[in-house]
Amino acid sequence: MFKALYDIFSSVKLAIVLLLTLAVTSIVGTIIEQQQDPEKYLMEYGETTYKILKFLGFTDVYHSWWYIALLTLLALNLIVCSIKRLPKIWKVALEPRKTLPAGYEKGLRVSHAITLQGALSDIKEKLIEILKNHKYKVEVSKEDEKEVHIFADKNVYARFGVYIVHLGVLVVLIGGLVTAIFGFRGYMNLAEGTESNLVSYFSGPKIVELPFYVRCNKFKIDFYPSGMPKAYISDLSIIENGKEVFRKKIEVNHPLKYRGIYFYQASYGQGEAFLRIVSPKGEDIVGVAFGQPVKLGKGTYLKIVSIDGNTMTIGIEFIQNGKVREGVIKPFVLYKIPGTDKSFAMVDFKPVFYTGLQVSKDPGTWIVWVGSIILIGGLIVAFFIPHRRVWSRLEKKGDDKTRLVIGGLANKGNESLARELEEVLGVLKSSYCQNTPKEEES
Repeated sequence: MFKALYDIFSSVKLAIVLLLTLAVTSIVGTIIEQQQDPEKYLMEYGETTYKILKFLGFTDVYHSWWYIALLTLLALNLIVCSIKRLPKIWKVALEPRKTLPAGYEKGLRVSHAITLQGALSDIKEKLIEILKNHKYKVEVSKEDEKEVHIFADKNVYARFGVYIVHLGVLVVLIGGLVTAIFGFRGYMNLAEGTESNLVSYFSGPKIVELPFYVRCNKFKIDFYPSGMPKAYISDLSIIENGKEVFRKKIEVNHPLKYRGIYFYQASYGQGEAFLRIVSPKGEDIVGVAFGQPVKLGKGTYLKIVSIDGNTMTIGIEFIQNGKVREGVIKPFVLYKIPGTDKSFAMVDFKPVFYTGLQVSKDPGTWIVWVGSIILIGGLIVAFFIPHRRVWSRLEKKGDDKTRLVIGGLANKGNESLARELEEVLGVLKSSYCQNTPKEEES
């Protein structure tokens, strides 16, 4: 069973299928606007299509369980593939043959053989010097009176370029998972002078409680003569422990950032309701913008969503334990809140403008950036930096003659390796050949 799973997750075909699936689902997430109000989906797609899209998770693709599952599977696939292939790459890169036996040069992509005028020891030292000048790590792998073997290589890490790419992809996937699990995207509606710590998800009834409050000190909106909005600016404060700790004016594309949470100027609306909330401890009057929830108890929230000027009825959404119930109430009538010892009534309404803020937390952003940098670095290593290995055999052919057999391999760019070996031979010829002889057949 374990072997079967191991074979499945080490399959390149699985990686291709997962990547294609993620690509297609990401396209769906791009075409269909994500985390929007249900009313917008109903107007655009109709009730039946909206229910299908919501059931499939297409209204919030990047936070859906199946998208997170695909990312997790791809991460596992990359890890298992890397583990399976690492021993072979490790052996090739770090445990190479370091001698050049007779005839081995015929299997090399680039090789030369030449007889030089000079002592074996002198040519050995010169060859080592030349290779080091070309940034090679040089090792005398075998030496006796008649023969010397020299092994040199450089850019060994280039063999692991694909693993650097895999690491980068994994870090990006981890960043995506962190955002999908711990991040959120929602909205707040705040009238002037009101504050709240409640953020409503675009795609459902879930409400996030921030560890601080956001207060709208002032909201300004300008219009063109045609009636279209020209600019809207919100003066916001962050309140912690009853004290203002941060304040900033925001406008479109100039958000407020606090504790990794961004508050964007996104929209505006009109309508502020005043609720009388009664409990055994007393009563409070709370002002709240339309669409902004008010907490009435643990897991219990209320939203004023509309008002009918003809019948003077108010549309509400009652959210309790993640479930939404829509209803209509009348002003000044006290209503019991189910599951609590509180009651509420709407006692006033003002047709003032409120600011609409888009609130987002993306804790995986910096992880994705780190992963992207690693990924780019891995691609550069994998495609543009070659691992080159050079083997040399020096054979003593008398007191003042030495035969050199030299050859090399590269995992990419053998033409560049050939030019490099030509340069090495050129320096040796200029030092140990008065009249440059022709190379021997090799």
